[in-house]
Amino acid sequence: MKLSTAVLSGLLIAGVAGCSTGPTTSELKITDHTTAIPSARVAVDIAGAEGPRSEPHNSHAVELGLGGTRGNHKQDLAATDKPVVFGGQTFNAPQQLRNEFNFRLVELAYRYRKFFGSNGTFGVEGLGGVGYAHLGLTVSGPTQRATENLGNAGVVLGVGGIWRFGPTTSLQARLAAFGTGRTEGVTSASRLDLYVAQALGRNAAVRAGLASWGATSEREADDSKNSLKSPIHVRFQGVVLGLDVMF
Repeated sequence: MKLSTAVLSGLLIAGVAGCSTGPTTSELKITDHTTAIPSARVAVDIAGAEGPRSEPHNSHAVELGLGGTRGNHKQDLAATDKPVVFGGQTFNAPQQLRNEFNFRLVELAYRYRKFFGSNGTFGVEGLGGVGYAHLGLTVSGPTQRATENLGNAGVVLGVGGIWRFGPTTSLQARLAAFGTGRTEGVTSASRLDLYVAQALGRNAAVRAGLASWGATSEREADDSKNSLKSPIHVRFQGVVLGLDVMF
């Protein structure tokens, strides 16, 4: 009987402790649906068919890419919300925060493209390599302001599809993800691009379409040194405008 009582008491204490565990800060959530997202790529074929490099074709290539944007978002903290801890400052609720961000992603990857059918109308691509993501973020309240610059190197993986509906014009889609396995800095990012590409001569092309990007900083959850930080989630969508140079 005493043993059963002890076990029951232990389970009750563990259950209460589990129920009391939870986030002690509010997330910084930034969403901007009205951004323009410029990007640029330089690709060098290491094996592929002869002909203009600007027209999509079967190939093995090395691709260097750069993309990103800047934007802002207002976040309302309700009276019942946890505080936002950022840049060494605590933004207590209730108040409205203005979050301004500047995000950049640089990628260096191997890219493979393969087209199917007698005319090579439809194709797929895959890429893998390394990248570096940078997020500059400023959080402002009525009486406070804090800034942090976050960055990490990581792995980039992506897949895509291509529909050539003209000799020099194609509709392309690409989904790519960036990850680090860390909890500080920019810990992960992703993007989905859908655009029309138009070749310009033999070695250049322009792109225009729509894109949705996201970036996350998980942040440390250990309060042992009184250094809690709010997790950060940034998402932005808008028009993507790109220039490709290919050799």
